[in-house]
Amino acid sequence: MSKRNKLRRIELEKVERRKKELLNRKKRMKNIMTISVILIASISILIVVSMANNTNNYDKNNELVQSSDIISETEVGIPVSGIGDNARFYSYYANGVEVKYFAVRGSDGDIHVAFDACDVCYQAKKGYRQSGEIMQCLNCGKQYPINSCGTENTAGGCWPSYLPMRIKGENVIIEKSDLEQKKWMFL
Repeated sequence: MSKRNKLRRIELEKVERRKKELLNRKKRMKNIMTISVILIASISILIVVSMANNTNNYDKNNELVQSSDIISETEVGIPVSGIGDNARFYSYYANGVEVKYFAVRGSDGDIHVAFDACDVCYQAKKGYRQSGEIMQCLNCGKQYPINSCGTENTAGGCWPSYLPMRIKGENVIIEKSDLEQKKWMFL
């Protein structure tokens, strides 16, 4: 074999090696692109699912917030017949501010009503959700037996903020002034 043929063969081997490297690089890029597309699709799906499952103040426990029934110039009401063992979330507009609260019948048979906020965690604007016989703060995670909700917070800390109410006939009656006094929690 002549020197010229050897050089030519060496050059051809270099070209073949570069071709293989280029093919390998293309395969790696194709694999990276495929993995990237799969990751982006997976992340997109996770975001959509988490947004769909996101509990917000309008769809906790699959119960839509309901507007309070106006009973009089000074009162709003909730029909007792509509209150069961699944918390229902209500809203009242106090001078343009949506004040939210919930009503639920406890295992003790009593109706428990409280603001969907507390004096400590209200700034997070997350409220509460029901889990069985427990109401749980969506900000700090603390849990409260439903039978203890609707009472004044004497110990301090996170607690479903007290909302005075009374039962009159077939309605739970709440004073508009009580709702308006706590509108600062929902600003």
